[in-house]
This record gives sequence, structure tokens and C-alpha cells, in this order.
Amino acid sequence: MVKTTILGQKYLTLSWNETGYLILQAAAKIIKSKQKFDRIVALGKGGLTWSRTLADYLAMDKLSTMQICFYTDVGKTNTKPVIKQPLSVRIKGEHILIFDDVADSGETLILAEKYLKKLGAKKVDVATLAIKKWTKYVPKYYALSSGAWIIFPHEVREIMCLLKKNWTKKGWKDVQIKQNLKKVGVSDKEIALFYNLE
Repeated sequence: MVKTTILGQKYLTLSWNETGYLILQAAAKIIKSKQKFDRIVALGKGGLTWSRTLADYLAMDKLSTMQICFYTDVGKTNTKPVIKQPLSVRIKGEHILIFDDVADSGETLILAEKYLKKLGAKKVDVATLAIKKWTKYVPKYYALSSGAWIIFPHEVREIMCLLKKNWTKKGWKDVQIKQNLKKVGVSDKEIALFYNLE
């Protein structure tokens, strides 16, 4: 786990193992609750990577996805979230577990819950790996609470490109940008592979 602050922005970067431990913790809370779900609906892109692991831990066969877009940059959002990929299966009468990586503002989860209820879900609960301390929507199940911008291992290239773009606009040179990417927790191999790609 790498914690750092650059230009007043706090970052928390998690490894694959650390993120795997978070999904195990979230699954343990769900199992302990004895709740039974008919289906997991993973929110893309954040919930996709670990939704398969969650389905395994909960011994669930039905795993579906939908995509809601909200973030445009680190800490920046559209005015409201938008459903980019609707759910493509019938869920009428089902108890749904929405899964995403983080509950930040909570707006995406609020929209997802309303949408699934409108489609006829009998009940909707939510699980995330992490929540932000200021979220409007606290999921029933989560493993980590933080006030930092969380960088998951499944989004390193995306975050690296956003940070490079932002820091370039501030007039930083490549050497300084690469140093700060390392401080954030991006590895030398990832920098070498992705730095000059869009």
C-alpha cells in the first residue's frame, strides 16, 4: 500500500494482493450476513475485475454487468452519472447485489439502485471494495474507508495517463512527472510500458 500527497491530493495505491484481500473481507461480511442473492450486477469499469472473484466466494452463477460513467478525471465528474451500457438480462423479482470498486460521491450507486428497481428487482443491496469518507451512499458491505484517491491495480495505465496530462498542463517535465508517478506507486516497468502511450 502506497500513501502519498502531491499538490494537496492524497493518493492510496493498492497492489493486486492488497485488493484481493479487500474482496475477501467484503465477501466475508456478506457471507456472515447470511443474505442470499440471485445475481451480482457489476458496474463497469470499476467493478468488473473483482466481480468474478466475488461470485466465486459467494458461490453465485449469475453475474451480469452494466456501465455507468461519471468520472472525467482525478476527482472530477460530470454533472450527473449516465448509464452507458444498460443491463441486458431480466431481473424481475430478483434480489440483486450491485458491486463496484469504490463508493466515492455515491451518485453512481444511487442511479444503479434506482435503475435496477425500475427494472423490477425485488431487492437491491450494494457491496464495494472501498468507500470515501464523504460518500452520500454507504453500501451495506465494504472493506476499506479512505479520504484519498484510490488507485487500484486494474487501472494503472488509465490513472497514469490522467496524471501525466494534468501534470504536463502544470508545466512539469517528464523527469518530474515520472518521479511523482513513482511516489504514487506506479512501478518502473509500468512507467516504461505505458508512459509514451495515450
